Amino acid sequence: MRHEIKTRVTAAEAAALRTRLAAVMQRDKHARPDGTYEIHSIYFDTPTDRALMEKQVGVPVRHKYRIRYYNDNLEHFRLECKSKVVKLCHKRGTSLTRSEVERICQGDIDWMLSDSRELVRELCLQMKRELLRPRVQVHYLREAFVYGPANVRVTLDSDIRTGVYSPDFLKVDQPRPRTQSPDFVLIEVKYDEYLPEIIRLITNCQSRPMSFSKFEACHTYD
Repeated sequence: MRHEIKTRVTAAEAAALRTRLAAVMQRDKHARPDGTYEIHSIYFDTPTDRALMEKQVGVPVRHKYRIRYYNDNLEHFRLECKSKVVKLCHKRGTSLTRSEVERICQGDIDWMLSDSRELVRELCLQMKRELLRPRVQVHYLREAFVYGPANVRVTLDSDIRTGVYSPDFLKVDQPRPRTQSPDFVLIEVKYDEYLPEIIRLITNCQSRPMSFSKFEACHTYD
């Protein structure tokens, strides 16, 4: 379980923060040469929007399932379950093939029941019992910094977009409208036991925390 603090800054503030973070933290090794990478996700929800309602009401224990890929790599996918327990977060994940993702998006899920991966079987049961389906697309640009001594990760997320016409997020040519202003940058600070003072001072995250969900912003976009 990890702590997670979010705060919002402007693009200009993010530029200054980026310089300070680079002085004490390492950039994510999976980033592109410019330090960024794109994240493309499809979140699951019920016909009655249970996951959205639980987020808005603030249910203390809740779970969200998603499938995601990075940049333009349509050959490597991750199925993840992100759990929130009061103020702590936990994430489980496993790999999927493109063919498996396409079958899930098309509603072909019976094969999942006998799959060797526990999380795949778990999602299948939720899709059958709770009628979970791919519902909400979330696309954004991320810069990530890591601080090894305390397992701290700081991310800067911008250009948050959603897909409006299809639950199949593999269709890269569909419209992806921006859900926030171009000046919106979301800072997320994740850590285990403690947040080092240097990171706290640089990010100023504990003095102005906020509640913001990319899932919610894209779910409620109109």
